[in-house]
Amino acid sequence: MGTIVDLNSLTEQIKVLAVEAAGLVRDKKLGTQSKGPKDFVTQVDLCIDEFLSSRLPSLVPGSLVLSEEGDDDEKRAEYQWIVDPIDGTTNLIYGLPLYAVSIGLVKNGRPLAGAVYNPPSGELFSAYQGGGAFLNNRPIHVNTDAKLAETLVLAETDPYLERKKNFSPHLINEVFSECIDYRVTGSAALDVCFIACGRGGVFFTQCVKPWDYAGGSIILLEAGGTITQWDKSPLPFEGKHGILATNGLLHAEMLKKIEAYLKEFGS
Repeated sequence: MGTIVDLNSLTEQIKVLAVEAAGLVRDKKLGTQSKGPKDFVTQVDLCIDEFLSSRLPSLVPGSLVLSEEGDDDEKRAEYQWIVDPIDGTTNLIYGLPLYAVSIGLVKNGRPLAGAVYNPPSGELFSAYQGGGAFLNNRPIHVNTDAKLAETLVLAETDPYLERKKNFSPHLINEVFSECIDYRVTGSAALDVCFIACGRGGVFFTQCVKPWDYAGGSIILLEAGGTITQWDKSPLPFEGKHGILATNGLLHAEMLKKIEAYLKEFGS
């Protein structure tokens, strides 16, 4: 018999841990290090990673943690915690208040529960399968924008990609010609949650990993939205992918635009 999980109670515990982990932002010096071209890690990231990696597995017996700052990405279990200690590390380094602690729980490749917490604003997004989506305990829903011309678009520039292979700015420019306007926050985890609460109708990015969207994906789905890869296939929780998150009403229109764009510029 598999592990039985009370998702309501579990999500409350996840929320508590997300907020507690974020408290480490105040207590630690940044101690910035480079992980690669235009990619950074701080002592805050590492400290939060250690804290969550030690606390989350005890919430679900047999579960394992996959974290951006961890070294166990080859480990798999029925229940997998997928964690980004700080999504938006560059924003944190530069003092921009758009970064988040993101925690997602996935069962056999399907998102079950999640919490995304933005410490500067105090906004805590959360959801679990079948339980609805919430922002600071108030229900949230996607907006009803039905056309690209009627919505605000969120996107990321994928700065870690080799610039010659980075299509994101070009696609952003293409979409900008039709939408009301676009925003680049620097945090995919927050972007997905912002779509979930109606602050935009579309979010897309060319290359992200599971910890960038695991926490937010269940929040968006429970808020009535849709999230897939760029080729329409379901989200995998391993590897790198282009993702599209929308209010659902705009998903088909954006997929067509992405498909046409990739035919012209390559995949």
